[in-house]
Amino acid sequence: METKNYTENFEELTKILKELERGDITIDNMTLKIQQALVLLDECKESLSKVNEDVNKIREEINSANENNI
Repeated sequence: METKNYTENFEELTKILKELERGDITIDNMTLKIQQALVLLDECKESLSKVNEDVNKIREEINSANENNI
């Protein structure tokens, strides 16, 4: 499976959810689509977690730089 970025995963997840809401998915395909949605959701969560970690590291660097300049 190719690696996709957050935006691509989120767009695909949104598409699946809309199909489910509209009833556009047959019962035969529903399990597969739900499994795909769960994988996409996990990948989105992982991406957001990584971004959160990066932001926290940058904040720490900024705070450390500010403390050193005082």
